[in-house]
Amino acid sequence: MSVVSLAVKEGNPVTEDTVRRLGKKISTGMEFKNEQDVKDYTAILAAFHDSVDSILAMDDYIPPSLKPDLERFPRENISFPKKGSDAHKRKNSRKGLLEGKTVVLKDCISVAGVPCTLGTDAISPPWTPFVDATVVTRVLEAGGIIAGKASTESMCQSASSFTSVTGPVDNPYAPGRTSGGSSSGCGALVADGSCDMAIGADQGGSIRMPSAFCGLVGIKPTFGLVPYTAIASNEWQHDYAGPMCRTVHDAALLLQVIAGADGLDDRSGAGCPFPLDVPPYPSLLSIPGADPVVPLKGKRIGILKEAFMMPVLDPRVADKVKQAAELFRDLGATVEEVSIPLHSIAPTIWMAANRYAGGKTRLGEASGHRQYYQNDLHNLLFPLTQERWEKFIPATINSQLNSLYGWENMSGVYGKAMNKLMEIQHAYNAALDNLDCLILPTVAFVANTHPSPNATALQKIQKSVGQGLNCCTFNGTGHPALTLPIGTLPPAESDWVTEKDAELKLPVGMQIVGKWWDETGILQIANAWEQKYNWKILLVLGIPIFIYDINQNYAVTHTVFG
Repeated sequence: MSVVSLAVKEGNPVTEDTVRRLGKKISTGMEFKNEQDVKDYTAILAAFHDSVDSILAMDDYIPPSLKPDLERFPRENISFPKKGSDAHKRKNSRKGLLEGKTVVLKDCISVAGVPCTLGTDAISPPWTPFVDATVVTRVLEAGGIIAGKASTESMCQSASSFTSVTGPVDNPYAPGRTSGGSSSGCGALVADGSCDMAIGADQGGSIRMPSAFCGLVGIKPTFGLVPYTAIASNEWQHDYAGPMCRTVHDAALLLQVIAGADGLDDRSGAGCPFPLDVPPYPSLLSIPGADPVVPLKGKRIGILKEAFMMPVLDPRVADKVKQAAELFRDLGATVEEVSIPLHSIAPTIWMAANRYAGGKTRLGEASGHRQYYQNDLHNLLFPLTQERWEKFIPATINSQLNSLYGWENMSGVYGKAMNKLMEIQHAYNAALDNLDCLILPTVAFVANTHPSPNATALQKIQKSVGQGLNCCTFNGTGHPALTLPIGTLPPAESDWVTEKDAELKLPVGMQIVGKWWDETGILQIANAWEQKYNWKILLVLGIPIFIYDINQNYAVTHTVFG
């Protein structure tokens, strides 16, 4: 490895003590036995300091495709709404696939000139990006109306919906209960009709869990299909952006608009289409030549045995999903149980990989990928101060501690976890060689209650323990996964606050997992089920009760522009 220069400027801060201190941080603590080595490494490190310090003085580079077209797409009415207010929208005459559709964005997606909270007050005032994320540009060019940014959980780090700096986001079917996280505001706003569709982000189920809790169709696409460019990252290999909509058709429509490699995000690897080659998903929802009575004739559906054996899975949810899967028989498909034993350990493997690598991101140490880095955000957060760090939620601090401890004490775990994820991916692939999809419960239970305001860190984390065990694994293996609402259930009796909770009807989601790049296949399967059955009345009469105005709890953090 060559050295660029050995020149050192006056006032350079590197000393021999610096080198000795750093040596002690290597593995179990290294010492330099030769004093001349200390002097030599001090000179080299001092030169390194001056070289990299010069980079800080350079202008940052912004890819032209990320620079906003403010003349064509002006930013208007940017404000934080008051409690009870609605997002302002205006008609748009632009032509395109999303003509007239209103879209909200999870508040980790960059919109130039619009504050982005990331759900936290660790950055105050909020960070204001100066670029548009690739998905934002694509929505606007397709004629979509971006109505606002939607609450996200703090640092996108909670599977529940009580951690955002803008306040708890209640489930639209039951005040005081979770709408799921971390795309909590997206789920609530689409479900209550405040907007037509949303773009969420998903590292361990954060699109699918709120979609399931709120009765929506949510898609975590194949790894890399939707560019993550200029969306705040949690962990490179587990980052996904995707649609959250009320119908399969709308989800397919939005996916067509935002999918396709952008040339900036190295998540888009072999097999990823360019935008012009993305399948026209909405027009492919009905299988060509299919019998309308049995539209899924020839399709093979696999009920994943181990997914129904996960800890904390409510047996009523398991039964509901199995009943829904059996209905595929009436649509012409064959339905069979399939066993993939590795699914049982997959969440633990995902967790380890996420904590080791994602924890570094949350320590300000993200590296190793060819992509656009949002240095303006990084520089607002790091180096961390005590004041900023104390504003992080327990989940964020826990991930930092996990990463530091793991790398210091068990550095071999990450490589083994990555290899095991590959083994698990290959196991799913082998099953899908003989099947068109796998069926699983999306979340382990229906929407539970928010914790009390004075809950401890452990009590807060416990609210979502085991919730997404059937979601997170596919963030590690890359398979496309769609959640579909298939019915309702009251909360478990142990989660009742009052006797009235027995009357609640809370959505249940069924997850459909397919082969890499086969979004068309899982959309077709979901669409056939949706067209035949109305989930709100299937096995339960009437519309879910206790609907309320979601705007009363700050699901919208601020209006963007029309």
